[in-house]
Amino acid sequence: MEVLDSSCQGKLLSWHCPDGSFTKTVLEQGSGVDKPKECSRCMIFLDSVSSPPEQLGSPLSLGYPAGSWFQVELGEGDTFQDRLVDQCLETMLSGEACQVNSTSGFSFHLRMANFENGKETWELETDEKLRRAMRDRERGGVAYREGNIEGAERRYSRALRLLVCTPGEAENDKVTLLVNMAACDLKRGRLCEAEKRCTWALEKEPGHVKALYRRGMARAGMADWKGARGDFEAVLKLEPGNKEARRELVRVRERDKQEQGQISKALGKMFL
Repeated sequence: MEVLDSSCQGKLLSWHCPDGSFTKTVLEQGSGVDKPKECSRCMIFLDSVSSPPEQLGSPLSLGYPAGSWFQVELGEGDTFQDRLVDQCLETMLSGEACQVNSTSGFSFHLRMANFENGKETWELETDEKLRRAMRDRERGGVAYREGNIEGAERRYSRALRLLVCTPGEAENDKVTLLVNMAACDLKRGRLCEAEKRCTWALEKEPGHVKALYRRGMARAGMADWKGARGDFEAVLKLEPGNKEARRELVRVRERDKQEQGQISKALGKMFL
């Protein structure tokens, strides 16, 4: 739901994003009623870009060029700032110009000359869905390796949504995407979600080594030592030389032993 502030005539119109991420002040009103959506191609001019000093040169730095007109496909931005631009574009009319201030300290001027809507997912042929999904998977991998976990997660999620719409196609890729999303969950401390995704992947492809390993990591993080031990042992049966799984198995066994010792000690005191 849009939150507008235009209490006094003549004042600039402000729009507050419902999630609290930014405020948009309309400098020049646009025309029409339609607004861009995912996959729309927008002709924009980005200017007066200001980022917090600690973000300059980081994986979160701006990817969209500033100071000239260029076309952007909505949803293709991978950095935090680019996604903020995309999010703002979804609220704009053709010909609109605005000032955007985010709660993270990022600000910019944005003007949209016009846009052309792209196809909805349901309008795409199967081969186009597969092509877009593979592109998102590859871009997600790049984002993950650069430390942009949020961007990677968004790419993997969109790729999986596209593949869900192609039953019977690319089943191995669906499993890979689930396991990749579990890696993002682990990075962000969402252990329960990581465990669930790996379990779904293993239901589709039993013996998937990365799914077993990442589920083991998630279970270890939740102190499910028995479950984690089973996963790491399963990895070592499939890959006896897997050093990471062997290291984690040793750690899990030691933690389980310590916990059992503490429980025994506590129970012993109860009967003194």
